[in-house]
Amino acid sequence: MNHKEEMDVAFENCLTYLRRRGRLPFRAASFGPVDNLILSLCAYDPFEWVLPGVESGVWLPFSQAVEKLTQRPGWDDTGLLMSPHTPELVVEAARSPRFRTLALGCMETVADQDTQFAALTYRLPDGTLFLAFRGTDDTLAGWKECFAMSYSPSVPSQRLALDYLVRVATKYPGKLRLGGHSKGGNLAVWAAVHAPALLRRRILMVYSNDGPGFHRDLTHTPAYRGLAPRIVTYVPQASLVGALLHQDPRARTVKSHGHGTAGQHDPFTWEVHSGSFRFLPRRSRQAQREADGFRGWVDSMAPAERAEFTDVLFSLLSAAQAETLSELSEHWADTALAALGAYRALPPETRRDMLKYIWRFLRNLSTGGKAHPHRLH
Repeated sequence: MNHKEEMDVAFENCLTYLRRRGRLPFRAASFGPVDNLILSLCAYDPFEWVLPGVESGVWLPFSQAVEKLTQRPGWDDTGLLMSPHTPELVVEAARSPRFRTLALGCMETVADQDTQFAALTYRLPDGTLFLAFRGTDDTLAGWKECFAMSYSPSVPSQRLALDYLVRVATKYPGKLRLGGHSKGGNLAVWAAVHAPALLRRRILMVYSNDGPGFHRDLTHTPAYRGLAPRIVTYVPQASLVGALLHQDPRARTVKSHGHGTAGQHDPFTWEVHSGSFRFLPRRSRQAQREADGFRGWVDSMAPAERAEFTDVLFSLLSAAQAETLSELSEHWADTALAALGAYRALPPETRRDMLKYIWRFLRNLSTGGKAHPHRLH
């Protein structure tokens, strides 16, 4: 039995939702949670190869954009982290009566050693816009940005997300929805909260699909509190990603059939029921313990210590000249040797710091975040 047949038999997910509900236009079935997830996942595909930018004013029908994209060699390369079902999803969405009439445009992407950002906008038949922010891809730069969220008030992709939102909203009138999966969900919320007040009034909903949380001070701002009824966060019952940092306590728990944190983070393992997700009353005890342990570890370090850990960790990972997780995986032996050599070359005090941070991590994970930082020095 292949993956497609296996999913159809075991449970309904966003792909089976598309095959069934995809026959219904939005005038017959209004925009819902799973529609948000589908459009957020399609943002992982490399539409920057075929779509124009914000300033062009040019839009392509969904079907035409996907046809152009699929003619490009390597368009369906999912790398180490993206679900292998993602290319199938975008092709089926472009064929479905529900999504094929959407227009795509406003593609923006930035990729360098410090930043991984991409976003595109869908125009729905009723004139509303859905701004989809791409989650963390295969690049080390993207993952370093995620780590940097633990100590920096903002990271480059968050500031780019706000700029993108303002430029799209300035150029095009109408109501707005924002969404993304993983880091993309974090970007959607961060941009919406930091947007000018008049722009925030145009926002219908903001969707974070297992996106990391924020620092406590952000969730207590007047802008966040005012937007909170229009922010919805979906977190699988045993995922760690959506529980990182400080998450909105109103986050809804989605039933997932994935194994472990990586499996639960895969949205194709999220169960769909009656046009929405199947929700659970709470997260699993083990997942909550792991999340508390990770937050306890982060809170046990000063921002400068978090920055040091991140910089050293990613300098070790890139010692073998790898730029993506796929490259690290493919050449793991060379990577391990290069990282070990780079670690030995670090100053003694830096090596001691790294061992201290790792020890704190293990202690907090084992105690569910109840380790006392002052006892771990």
